[in-house]
Formats: sequence, C-alpha cells, structure tokens
Amino acid sequence: MKSFAFAAAAIGLVASPAFAGVEKAPTTSVSYADLNLESVEGQKALDARIDSAARKICQVDRVRTGTRLISAESRSCYDKARASAKKQVATAVADQQLGG
Repeated sequence: MKSFAFAAAAIGLVASPAFAGVEKAPTTSVSYADLNLESVEGQKALDARIDSAARKICQVDRVRTGTRLISAESRSCYDKARASAKKQVATAVADQQLGG
C-alpha cells in the first residue's frame, strides 16, 4: 500500500491550547495507492486529500466561540503540514514517473 505520513507541525501543535499536554505532534497518513500521480487529476485528488487531512489534524475548521477566524496555532500547523506534505508528494510523483 502506497501512503505517506506527514507530521502536523510539531511546533504549532505543541503551543496550541487544543493540544496542551501532548508530547508528540499528531501525524496522519494519506493514501494515494489508487491515484495516478502522473496525471493532473491524480495530483489534484491527492492535494484535496492532503488538504482535508491537514485541516482535520490541525483543527482548522473547529468552531471557536466569539470568532470565525482560524487561530494562529491552527493556521501555523496547517501551513507547516502542507509544506511537509508537498516535499513528500514531489518524491511520490517522481517515484511513479520512474515506475516505482
């Protein structure tokens, strides 16, 4: 099964009140075994899966009392998670192009 894990921004999560007391930053895996990463459609589908996973693990969509704005911790976590995943996606795309 082809999948990769991306760390959800250890610095942002440790400082986040939502994850107070958590020693290790949460991680998740996003599967792409069913996708053709050589196609634009496959890459877009993987990007959507990564976006959804990053939003969930960083609690971007969590409703906060008194504001509709995303917390700074959640935004930082999300940005770092996406950056981490971007590097791994580049490797996965290269592997598929080489027949891996």
